[in-house]
Amino acid sequence: MGGLLVLLKNEGISQAASVLAGESWIPTPLMPAKVIGNRLGIDLWFKREDLTPVGSFKLRGAIVTMSNLRHTVPAKGVYVASSGNYGLAIAFAGQRHSVPVTVFLPDKSVSSKMEGIDLCGALIVQHGEDFDAAKDFARESAARDGAVFWEDGSIEEMALGAGTIGTELVDDVESWDYVIVPLGNGSLAKGVSTVVTECCPDTRVIGVVSSAAPAMYHAILGEGLDESTPTDTLADGLAIRVPISGIVEELKTLLSDVWMVEESALLPAVRSLMDLEQLMAEPSSASLMVAIVDHARELAGKKVAAVITGAHLPVSLLPRIAVSEGLI
Repeated sequence: MGGLLVLLKNEGISQAASVLAGESWIPTPLMPAKVIGNRLGIDLWFKREDLTPVGSFKLRGAIVTMSNLRHTVPAKGVYVASSGNYGLAIAFAGQRHSVPVTVFLPDKSVSSKMEGIDLCGALIVQHGEDFDAAKDFARESAARDGAVFWEDGSIEEMALGAGTIGTELVDDVESWDYVIVPLGNGSLAKGVSTVVTECCPDTRVIGVVSSAAPAMYHAILGEGLDESTPTDTLADGLAIRVPISGIVEELKTLLSDVWMVEESALLPAVRSLMDLEQLMAEPSSASLMVAIVDHARELAGKKVAAVITGAHLPVSLLPRIAVSEGLI
């Protein structure tokens, strides 16, 4: 990272960058998507957060969180709820600092993420049909057991860690027309947009959700939503049923727009990324491919960065992907 960091108003992101500065995988690659970009007439680049040691961007925030807060953790340790990537990242960081971690996951979770969590020495508790049910149970269990509950989206350090992605983007390129990110609980979108909107105010920062998990879309646009409506998306990182109100209010002022993509297009998008860019992305990341194709006319001739957030593609989806047709 260059000298830009000293100019940031957000000292927390500068501090997060200092914590991460010694990591061998920092900065993550910024790679041109030549085939897709050529077909769509877009100067398209992928920020490869799938290439971190745990295969997702969450490791940035987890390392910063554990570095800053580990001395406040009680003997029972840290309880977190996750669809997989956040839990894996906190487990990795907890193992590094000998902090006990318990990860609460929905009943249906990606096996590779669960195995990674187990290998990091964390305990796994499966509970509930979706992420928000697991989160409620984790919060209750932490209060009962005397552990501390770290909620992704509420822990500021998670967004600060994600903000370092933004610093790398604006250090690498003088100006982007668009920066596009998957929109889950909001820590990624908050961190990246905080940096990009400060340093490049003309850049449009877009969040992407699936039509099968539209709660964040409706919340940020100020539309009504039924928090009891179940999510039914392959993009587990986007499977938010109950938005966190505080981060929603922040994102209303930080994001330029939120784009919703059809759930049915996610596997064709995974196929396109494999075929055209030799990139294996989980469905949450592939949502960006759908959004780019949907908005190709708007993006034509523009310089666009898309953050590939994770690489945990369930093997069980491969037969369906094999028979899918690509998007372009």
